[in-house]
Order: sequence, then C-alpha cells, then structure tokens
Amino acid sequence: MVRQWAGEGVDLNGIQKRLAAECGVHLTYMDVRFLLLDHGIEIATAAAPEQVKQPEPAAPAASAAEPMPAPEAGQPGKPVVTLDELTLPGTLISGKVAFASGTRGGWQIDQLGRFAWNDLQGQPTPEELQAFQVELTQILSRGGV
Repeated sequence: MVRQWAGEGVDLNGIQKRLAAECGVHLTYMDVRFLLLDHGIEIATAAAPEQVKQPEPAAPAASAAEPMPAPEAGQPGKPVVTLDELTLPGTLISGKVAFASGTRGGWQIDQLGRFAWNDLQGQPTPEELQAFQVELTQILSRGGV
C-alpha cells in the first residue's frame, strides 16, 4: 500500500496522513521517512514538477558564482556591502563585503544574532571593520532585509 502511494508520487507528509486515516497507524514524519528508506521505497516524481524545480537551484548557484563587489572609486575607506537575495541555510541574513584594502568575503547573521565570516580573503583593518559595521547598520535600518 505504501509502495503504491509512493509510486503515485504522494510525498512523505501525504503518506503519513494516509497511514493515519486509512490504517489507523500514527507515525512521525521521520518514522515514515525511515520506513521508506528501510524498504527501499522511492517516491515517484512527476515530469511537470521536476521542470519547475530545476530553475530554482540554478538561481543560488548563479548568485554564488557572482564576483564579490568592488569598492567604489571616490569613496576611499568605505566598504561595499551587499545582501544576498537568497540567504544561506541556517542564517537570518547574509551577504558579501569588499573592503578598500582588497579584503573580500561573505558574512552572515544567524537566528540567534551571532555574526560570522565566510570565505574571508585577507584581514580587514580595525577601521575597515568599524566602517563595515556602520554600513551594514545603515543598510538594515533602511529596510534592506
């Protein structure tokens, strides 16, 4: 029965609900997932939804391949801070920064408000870090999120 539902393309949530409604078996989402894995059952995917899902992963890959922003001429010492259109998994907000010294990297703030750097290439000076904080604060206060 579960194999048939999976063959019809019913997702894990749907299988979980059908087991409860039709069989009176109440399993957690993870239990249903393990059930399928243990029995080698794969959920069939329809052709139309697969076509819709293909462009979505391409967008993050394209944005990840974008070069870091370059510092603007005429504003010495001011970092160029950008926000990611799609935030990194597990983060509240993320983006990239390019400092006047040539240091570049990604930054992120998680749901607990913790700040972290990703792929930092170089070491910004204390003055650059302070300018970054000011610029990020201004972007966020303008509603950049």
